[in-house]
Amino acid sequence: MHRFPMAMLALVSMFALSSCAPFTAWFEHAANDPKLQLVGRMDHTNPEQPLWAFPGTAARFRCNCTGVDVAFEDLGSGGEEHTNWVNVIVDGKTEVKLELKPKATWLKGARGLPPGEHTIEIVKRTEAYAGVVRFFGVSVQGVLLDPPPRPERRLEIIGDSISCGYGNEASITTTNAYTEPNTGFHSKNEDISQAYGTFLGRRFNAEVMSTCISGTGIYRNNNGATEGTFPDRYGRTLPDNEDSQWDLSSFVPDIIIINLGNNDFNVVDPTDNLPTAPDAEPFKAAYAAFVRRLRGLYPAAHIICSIGPMLNDSYPKDRQHWTKMQEYVSTMVASLGDAGVHYFAYTPIQGDPYGEDWHPTANGHAAMAAEIGTFIEGLGW
Repeated sequence: MHRFPMAMLALVSMFALSSCAPFTAWFEHAANDPKLQLVGRMDHTNPEQPLWAFPGTAARFRCNCTGVDVAFEDLGSGGEEHTNWVNVIVDGKTEVKLELKPKATWLKGARGLPPGEHTIEIVKRTEAYAGVVRFFGVSVQGVLLDPPPRPERRLEIIGDSISCGYGNEASITTTNAYTEPNTGFHSKNEDISQAYGTFLGRRFNAEVMSTCISGTGIYRNNNGATEGTFPDRYGRTLPDNEDSQWDLSSFVPDIIIINLGNNDFNVVDPTDNLPTAPDAEPFKAAYAAFVRRLRGLYPAAHIICSIGPMLNDSYPKDRQHWTKMQEYVSTMVASLGDAGVHYFAYTPIQGDPYGEDWHPTANGHAAMAAEIGTFIEGLGW
């Protein structure tokens, strides 16, 4: 599917053997090769061509190699919002950022690597809103080795656009309050590898599953709908496909961080075009029901109900959204009477630079990870 016809490969090999410079052959490996360690929710209906939707979905492997290419098909509809991107991460460093194509395509990955052993990660940068991708496999200039051991610790991030890393590669300064960062979504500026969940995974050497869906809330979405909320979609492998169900027993987290509620407080009042807060009781009831559901699935997990950094009491004026959100969530947590369920509030974003649409930048995500990481250490993890 990739390199040369066999006859030409033989000619190239003979030429290489007769020359001074050594030639290292490329070898292709399908997506279901057991030496590829797959991470995250995937639809394995066709195991040789699994579908990825959530950001952070990845293939991880070790190789004695000097180059790696990847094969994907982007099933998104294209344009600035619906084009998917992946990172090629070599030994912990992002070497290449790849824009995927609408047809099955081999893409040039990381080339010219130092000879020797490397750990490679192919990571979907972009959230499900950008679209689903089909993964075909990798081509390695060298040989695959046994995969790295999976981390013993497991962390699940449950959230909305903040947790997806929405717009975190942008860095926008503002001179007129509440104008410049209203950019809209550009998929190329989103990188889950620079979101707080990934930073926490590195800090604690944990495998991370990022289950995040932009625009969703715990009780109502940012369009006001109380159906199709995050809890309604939580069990899905592909969040926009209700028939695609994930085996929730296949990844059992030690720590669950919930970062939802921002969109519940962002439903616009048509009379003044400003965000409104949800009614307290239905919000708290929906949140408590979701936490109880998670507790039933994961009896031993610590569940952290967090408030993200985008709310504050300055906007909209006199509506006290930050204060209300703290009251709603903290009293909900207390009402559960579960010592393994915790309340945590991030420090609100204090000013520019912002990511797209007022979201945290990559540096902002690093600060979030540092804050909640200290809290997690206090739980004895």
